[in-house]
Amino acid sequence: MLSILKAVNTRITKVVNVTLIIMLSLMTVFIFAQVVFRYILKQPLSWSEELSRYLFTGITVFGAVVLYRRNAHINVTLLKDAIKIKAIQTVIDIIAQIMTLAFLLIIIWYGFPLSFKILNFNVISPSMPWFKIGYVYIALPIAAFFSVLAVLEVTTSIIIKNFGKNKEA
Repeated sequence: MLSILKAVNTRITKVVNVTLIIMLSLMTVFIFAQVVFRYILKQPLSWSEELSRYLFTGITVFGAVVLYRRNAHINVTLLKDAIKIKAIQTVIDIIAQIMTLAFLLIIIWYGFPLSFKILNFNVISPSMPWFKIGYVYIALPIAAFFSVLAVLEVTTSIIIKNFGKNKEA
């Protein structure tokens, strides 16, 4: 199971990394264009700030996928560091991963139906009539789904590393 998760997550991470690079590049170009148009040409763009904000939202939620995969999210380790027994520290790690998994599953459970409702309402962006706001909302449950796969991989790795049959003494 772990090898399948790693293979799937490796492909997802590659796609997400490319997507993040594209989104960050576009956001940078749009913000720079807005500065040029506003301060040099004195003709501000109506759409660049809004689109940049949507891109920033996408960067945030999809960037979280990469962080989950690396197990690099910010952690409060006060309790874990206070306990010197490695097995209990590992159990605390696993409990934290399970809580993260539960949170992500709640986001998926409620996020997809809400996103589809908003898409069906055909709410459009104020400055970009071709852009449905539902696309911004659907990014969160999609990223949460990818994050679930990453958390499952990290949790399985922790369990195998610390409690597996081939664990060295």
